[in-house]
Amino acid sequence: MNARTWVYACFCSSLLACGGAAVPQDSLTAAQADVKGAEVGGAADDPKAALHLKLAKDQIELAQKQIKDGDNEAAARTLDRAQADAELALSLAKEQKAQGDASEANDQVGKLRKEISK
Repeated sequence: MNARTWVYACFCSSLLACGGAAVPQDSLTAAQADVKGAEVGGAADDPKAALHLKLAKDQIELAQKQIKDGDNEAAARTLDRAQADAELALSLAKEQKAQGDASEANDQVGKLRKEISK
């Protein structure tokens, strides 16, 4: 291999190595939407859900910094975690609401049983 071919090969390989991952804009938008959904779903009202909601928000903030710094692969992984935390926050909020509804229904059944037995 002559020197010119070798230099050309090194140049091409360095261009490929510096390409990096694309900005994970879709993941950022999805994570932000999941956080908004968790907020609307009442995650802020339940302590466990609120914790995961805060984690999701913090991770989105970190991912935005990683994107600004050009570390798109790390940002994509961080956004995956943010989405998972936002989804967990929404699930925990829904569980809390379902437990409250079930408790209320159980109380009503108890009252009805008392009325029937009179």
